[in-house]
Amino acid sequence: MKACRPYLGTYVEIRLGEGASDVALSAAFAHIERVRRCMSVFDADSDVSRINRLHPGETIEVDPWTHEVLSLACEVHRASGGLFDCGVAPHLARWGMLPSAVAAVSASSIASLELLAGHRVRTRAPLCIDLGGIAKGYAVDQAVTALQTAGVKGGVVNAGGDLRVFGEAEEDIWLRDPAEPEQLRHAGTLRDGACATSATYYSRCSVDGDEVSALVDPRTGAAVRTRQSYTVVAPRCAVADALTKVLAVAGEAGHPCLAAYGAQWVVLSPVPCLT
Repeated sequence: MKACRPYLGTYVEIRLGEGASDVALSAAFAHIERVRRCMSVFDADSDVSRINRLHPGETIEVDPWTHEVLSLACEVHRASGGLFDCGVAPHLARWGMLPSAVAAVSASSIASLELLAGHRVRTRAPLCIDLGGIAKGYAVDQAVTALQTAGVKGGVVNAGGDLRVFGEAEEDIWLRDPAEPEQLRHAGTLRDGACATSATYYSRCSVDGDEVSALVDPRTGAAVRTRQSYTVVAPRCAVADALTKVLAVAGEAGHPCLAAYGAQWVVLSPVPCLT
């Protein structure tokens, strides 16, 4: 059984084996929709947008899934020494990649977010976040949870390259060549795990004469201008998704936190043109 629907700014494809049913598929897509509804920075009523409107010291209650993603984001932020930071959203907004209201905060870091009991959050300083670097992977994980709960024995969930394979299923990993994104390069086979890739080939653009991208170095606020792509394989897709940003900022040497999460990684360089 197979289905493909537009979600999360991409297409989500689900392919299932034994135990598949329309009910299972519907549950998986419902989980993805819940993540979108709670965590999209483009939805004024989402938890993320509500957090971005908080004044320092204010507290709100968010969806338990939002609270869980924020907890993981804060954890990876600490583990990576700040290389992963959802608080880079104002930079992306100033470059026209996020709603303009997100640009109102000049300095922002998820380190100023406090996670409280009862799925509540509070900010210690002005903060604007974007969970696009982790929520898509989390949505994939939640879709898999829904499928397993419905009795599906194995399958694949692919959200624009954020990939999770579970059960007895296997899936080839194909990575886009950084120089020619329409050309695919085989990177192995995935079974019972997750994979995500970050790169600049689709987001690179010029703003006021400077090249920017959707990848930001939180330490400097500068765009990552690399021509490489960064792929991480990990047990969960949310973790793989977040760690690709750590890898992109850290470079080919990687970072100790990747190994701490049981992750493996591939840094893909453009294939040189032959003349």
